[in-house]
Amino acid sequence: MTDASQTTGPDFEDLSHRVYRLCLALLHDGEAAQDAMQEAMLRAWSRREARRADVSWWTWCGGFAVRVCREFMRRRRKAPLALDGSVHDVMLRNTEGGANESDVAAVRDAVERLPRRQREVTVLRFYLGLSTEETATLLGCPSGTVKSNLHKALASLEAAMSRELTGHRE
Repeated sequence: MTDASQTTGPDFEDLSHRVYRLCLALLHDGEAAQDAMQEAMLRAWSRREARRADVSWWTWCGGFAVRVCREFMRRRRKAPLALDGSVHDVMLRNTEGGANESDVAAVRDAVERLPRRQREVTVLRFYLGLSTEETATLLGCPSGTVKSNLHKALASLEAAMSRELTGHRE
């Protein structure tokens, strides 16, 4: 049985919205995310003949989006991120009284200081809520690499938050 999206093509409105959210999560700039989404969709569509039938349109376009966002970030030399409350709750789960604005800013700063792959994995898993397998596919790496990078990122973030909350900044 053939998936309908394999024969009729993707729902471009839904797909472009998902790709835009991915770009926004990585770039934290609506205008840059819009540009990145358009570039990624253009690249994905122009190479559509190379897409294997077992690869979903979301995965195909998402992979292009990650690469385009990396190019944008290299040009900007900085990769600020948009992190929602659920990410902060995860990162600050051991603090009494929950997260306040300075805690949220501290988490955002700590995530921005992570190495590129750890930052991407953290954003894709916590901000976009992608599974380990989806994250691995979008980043073009094995799921074990995603798990390893996420483990390292969370350890780094926990240490950074511990220093921040105890007043021992670097």
